[in-house]
This record gives sequence, structure tokens and C-alpha cells, in this order.
Amino acid sequence: MSGAPLTRRAAIKALGGAAASLLAGGRLAGRALAQDDDYDPGGRIRVDCDELASYNELLGYPPMLGRVEAYILRVNPAPGAYNDVIDWVRYDQVLPIYAAVREPDPFPHNEVWYQVGPERFIHSGMVVPVDERYNQPEAVIGEGFWGEVTVPTSWQHWEPVLRSPRYYDLAYGCIFRVVDRADDEQGRAWYKLLDDLHPASPWWVQARHVRKLAAEEFTAISPEVPPEAKQIEISIADQTLRCLEYDATVFTTRIASGAFFRDNEGNVHEFNTPYGEHTAVIKMPSRHMIGGEDIDDSYDLPGVPWCTYFTYKGAAIHGTYWHNDFGRPRSHGCVNVTNDAAKWIYRWTTPFAGPEEVARRTTAEEHDQATRITVYP
Repeated sequence: MSGAPLTRRAAIKALGGAAASLLAGGRLAGRALAQDDDYDPGGRIRVDCDELASYNELLGYPPMLGRVEAYILRVNPAPGAYNDVIDWVRYDQVLPIYAAVREPDPFPHNEVWYQVGPERFIHSGMVVPVDERYNQPEAVIGEGFWGEVTVPTSWQHWEPVLRSPRYYDLAYGCIFRVVDRADDEQGRAWYKLLDDLHPASPWWVQARHVRKLAAEEFTAISPEVPPEAKQIEISIADQTLRCLEYDATVFTTRIASGAFFRDNEGNVHEFNTPYGEHTAVIKMPSRHMIGGEDIDDSYDLPGVPWCTYFTYKGAAIHGTYWHNDFGRPRSHGCVNVTNDAAKWIYRWTTPFAGPEEVARRTTAEEHDQATRITVYP
């Protein structure tokens, strides 16, 4: 579709090459001003830049918050008035959402538009609904636990202090293994995260931004149903996924499946979701996904939640925090669903995976008992 916004991945690509300079100047440097403990949000920097401030408080406690996941996104005076631009918002801004309305023009696959102010509307495809929940830091980390980011943005720091260098902005819904805690001179608690792609790197985030996942959140759904009675059917044509028990549908959700992308020379690269019969082969609560360096939509996505892989080449059903645009192909071969849908599927599919497992692999003996996943054209 012409005029569609650049994706979060494109934003990361655009920002990533200049990350070091951005940390010292430009837009991210504006955020650095917010690291002063005496920060006054009365106008020095943008509302969405302070690591200590509450978005709900700054935005007047709207019904919902939304995080922008496009490099730049149009604001329109009415739903459907996509070409009538009255303002722009940019990647990782947090917006108030006052209402959701349906208007199929010009995006029939996704009719939802968000009202973000008086006579201000944004198509929902690249605005992800988020929450803002602060958590009591865990006093004892022990052998570690799974933690979920529960604020719109939590910055990854290289040291457990606000003034330390930072790189990744971790979005609402990311999941990581928490392995340590440290408190700074102000008494602020920090969690050390284990990033599976960079396990030796020091990743620190404010502890109050991360919720400890309870063991019950890994509890199997419908464990009484025999594994052979469970199956998943994915329709590429309809962009839907449904879970069946004894041929009866028990869960359904919209998806975003594999698409095609162009490289810098204009060549088309196909990233179709693999058709055919598959089974659940690996399950991971969190995965740092990176790739696409040679095409126009490279991606670097830490903490992708609730991954159920159905091929050993990397095709998975997983949560998606970088877009809200389900109903059309737009992935690099995986099946994008909402975080909540991915979590349900993770718990429902066999073999089951407990909270102590970083990567649950289906053994040869379990192959016949693994949930069947069929991808139809």
C-alpha cells in the first residue's frame, strides 16, 4: 500500500547505524537529559523521554496508552482520512488512546483507528496498545526467574545506574531471564537480564519495570486432552490461526505471516511461511531475533515472547510487540500473533514447557506426541 509507514524494524535499521552518535547527540540525547534525578517534565524535553516519569501521569491517565512502532506515522483529522495529514509522530512515542473506531479505508485488512486527541486519529497498525504497571522489586533473585516488561519503554543500560550508556529500548511485553539485582546510590533497584544472543553482555533495567512471571503462567492448558487430539491450522489466505481439540475449534486469532522484501538493488526476497505439515519442535519463553541485514527491512528484536517453533530453520509462532497490524503478510517467515495469543498457544501446545526451561526441545521419542501444525496456502 502506498504511503504505508516505515516499520519498527526499518526504524531500528535507520537508527542502528548511528547508535553511538545518537547516544551522544540528537533525539536519544534528549532522553539523556531525563537521567537527572531532579528532572522537571515541564517542558525541557519530550513527554515520552523521561525514564522516571509516568506516562499515565503526564498524559492525564487516558483510558489506554499506545506506543508508536513506526519511524514516522501520520496523524489525521478523521478515521480514513489518511492523506489529510495534520501532524506526525515518531518511533517509540507514547500516545493517549481515547477510543477505537472502525473504518476500512484505506486499510481493509485492519479497520481499527485510534483517537489520540480531539479530531486526531491514527491507524492502529503501527500503534501497539500498552500498559504502565510498576512492580515491587524481588528481594531475592536466587537462580533467576522470567520477567516481563510492564511499562511502555524500559531502557537497557550497560551499568545499574541511570547515567550509564544505554542502547536497546525494551518494549512492553518483552520477556527476559532475570539473573541478578543491584541497587544504585539512590536506592533504586535494577535487574540484570540475560539476553540469549549476548549472554556475556551486562543488560540492566529498572527493576520496577519488570514483573516476575508466576509459575502458574506456564501451567499447561487442556492437559487432559490427548496430544494427538490437538492440532493447529494456519491459513495464509485468511491470515488466521486456529487451535482444535477433537476437530472442534477452541481458539482462533488473526496473524501476520511471511512476506517479501526488496534489497537495496530492488531484488525481491521471498520469506513465505513454510506450507505443509509440521510439529512443535522447540519452545522458548524468550528469544532475541535478528536478521534481514541484506534487505530493506532488517530487524533486531530482543525479548520476543512465547515462541513456539515448528521448523528447525526458525519458523515460529510468537508474540509481537513491534506492530499491531494483523491480517496481512509482513513477517520474515514466522507467524506473528499478539503476545496474549502467543502465550495461550505456548501453554496449550505439546510438549509442555515449564518455567525452569529456557529452551524446551521435542525429543525423538516425543515427536508423535508433539502438537501438529499445518500451514495452508
